[in-house]
Amino acid sequence: MRNRVLLIAILLAVCAVPLLAEDWITIYNDDLSLIRSTFELNLPAGRTRYNYDDITSQIMPASVIVNGSGIRVAEQNYEYDLAGKHQIMAKYLDQEVNAVMKDQSKLRGILKFFDGSNLGIIESGTDRLLVISDSEVQWIQLASLPANFYTKPTLAWELIVPKRGTIPMQMSYLSGGFSWDVTYNAVWNDERLLMNSWVTINNRSGKGFDNVNLKLIAGDINQVRQQYYDKVGYGRNILMESDAAMSAPTFEEKVFHDFHMYSLDQKVSFANNQTKQLELYPPQNVIANSLYEYPTFAQGVNSIIRFVNTENQGLGKPLPKGTIKVYKADSDGNLEFIGEDSINHTSVNEELNVNTGKAFDLVASTQVRNQKSISNRASEREIHVFLKNNSKEEQRINVVHQLSGNTRILESELRYNLDPNKNKVTYQVTIPSGGESNFFFRERTEW
Repeated sequence: MRNRVLLIAILLAVCAVPLLAEDWITIYNDDLSLIRSTFELNLPAGRTRYNYDDITSQIMPASVIVNGSGIRVAEQNYEYDLAGKHQIMAKYLDQEVNAVMKDQSKLRGILKFFDGSNLGIIESGTDRLLVISDSEVQWIQLASLPANFYTKPTLAWELIVPKRGTIPMQMSYLSGGFSWDVTYNAVWNDERLLMNSWVTINNRSGKGFDNVNLKLIAGDINQVRQQYYDKVGYGRNILMESDAAMSAPTFEEKVFHDFHMYSLDQKVSFANNQTKQLELYPPQNVIANSLYEYPTFAQGVNSIIRFVNTENQGLGKPLPKGTIKVYKADSDGNLEFIGEDSINHTSVNEELNVNTGKAFDLVASTQVRNQKSISNRASEREIHVFLKNNSKEEQRINVVHQLSGNTRILESELRYNLDPNKNKVTYQVTIPSGGESNFFFRERTEW
């Protein structure tokens, strides 16, 4: 009994469980997160070693910051050579092992090699080298677990502690394994988009978190890339949580430095290898308009829903990058999916174009004719555009042509609008039902 109590006391001293722990997670785009923890450690005075393993498996060790009441971290080692069959067998090369085969025969000897498929043992008493298939071995007995092996990624600290007692600690570090994006689900009624937004958070960090404070940062953080860890697989289980006795968690948005920060007003939990979804904004009723757009030389006419991100249009909120999925009600009242598009980070007052797909009944093509060199530093060509409307209604197609920086239009059959900021021209062409429209313009490029 005394030996059992002593063993428990030693385990608690080596791997003490932090008390009063609390975590904060800030998740950035591009597989980066900042994790901050507060906890208490019961430590003796003086120089002492402590193994802390309540960390992610994708921690960036060089980013660790540890603070305590007068405590100094004299040395830190990141231990990630985790205990496994291959690692343990490699540590037992040139040492004695006992093997029991599937036919219950026994073998004792010195392990000389192990390659994952076979092992070589010099048999005790005969000095014969036996090469044995690993699949024929039922189990192998080793004297003990080799030193410096860990079952979890661990920070091994050598601490200088001014006085004995329970000491509050704070730690922060950067980690991979957390990611987030936004899905905007919108219902289109030809005049407005009824749009809600969901944040999808993936945790493949190798660690679960309970009741953490969550923040999201929208923007592109500059990072110096270095591979600290191997990527691990992760699951796709979607967890949708609700509690009728509690209000739904909501995000508070604010500007932070050159980015936008979204802070959740309630604590949230993440299991490892879990996908969680949370509402970003309440539903928004956004004024929008539809149009057809044909970029010259493209394969087909795009069906576009366009809106401006302003408050008087029904939105006026910074939109993190993500995917907009668009639905529309059929004559039977059921919603049908009509397309999706990705968007970049979009600030207030910016215009958004959602491309839902190609218009089936609108046909367009582009040809280049009469291309010629004018001089050693100039050339000209004619761009011919062919449009056809096979639908039952009159349609207007915006034909968009991107000019290079040193190109200008010399002649055009139709009038066009030039956007000098984007160096892009747009033709608005109206085509009756069953009709066609063809036109050309001539451009010159100089260099």
